Amino acid sequence: MLTRETVTLPGGARSEVFRGGKGPTIVWLHGPHGLRGHDPVIADLTKHYSVIAPLSPGYTDLAEIDDIDTVHDLALHYDAVFDALGLGNITLVGHSFGAMVAAEYAAHYPRRVSKLVLLSPFGLWRDDYSVADLFSVPYANFNTMLWKDKKASAEMSDPADEPNDPSEKAIALAQAMTTVAKYIWPIPDRGLRRRLPRVTAKTLIVQGADDAFVPALYADEFANAIKGSQKAIIADAAHMAPYEKQAEVMALLDGFINK
Repeated sequence: MLTRETVTLPGGARSEVFRGGKGPTIVWLHGPHGLRGHDPVIADLTKHYSVIAPLSPGYTDLAEIDDIDTVHDLALHYDAVFDALGLGNITLVGHSFGAMVAAEYAAHYPRRVSKLVLLSPFGLWRDDYSVADLFSVPYANFNTMLWKDKKASAEMSDPADEPNDPSEKAIALAQAMTTVAKYIWPIPDRGLRRRLPRVTAKTLIVQGADDAFVPALYADEFANAIKGSQKAIIADAAHMAPYEKQAEVMALLDGFINK
């Protein structure tokens, strides 16, 4: 069971944070679907870890990103959140958009991250193997690019916690995509490739072999840029690999975090 709280940051900004579980603390940065109280991966993590999961600014109210113009501002925002939560050296796990933010944070503040897990990360770009344009897909077909079977699982089919009606779902998804677009469109690399060598955390990169959004070879791009990092390619999985192959990915996480 996750609890939800609001933390106040210097200057008066606020951040919504989900918490749950017991054990070693990990920080989870979510993907484009946002956070929901019934997220199955977070529920699995809370069996062994104390999970802290901040909601990305913009997902509750687009006005939250008015003053967060760049990925550098976003890293500053998360640093303020972690300070407000009293976190020191952290294990940081991010999925998709959250993995990009996690990588940026670990590059901006290398001494604050001891272990880093990047699940289906984007944030890099190669002209010969370009990342797919997520924003060319109609909102109604958003999940077709992210899932191996072109359809989201029942737990992840809604962009917000239930109960909600179709109009609420559409608004929540449009708001989430507007937030993500600010930091990755028209191409996702805002200089992250140059900053990745600053990462000193022990790093694991996990990518689905059949990712139609971010080709699996990008796992190599991240691994080559982060000294000493490990990578794992998950067969028969796409961008939502942590949800499609949950047991396999959880086993990888446990082995890496507890090593």
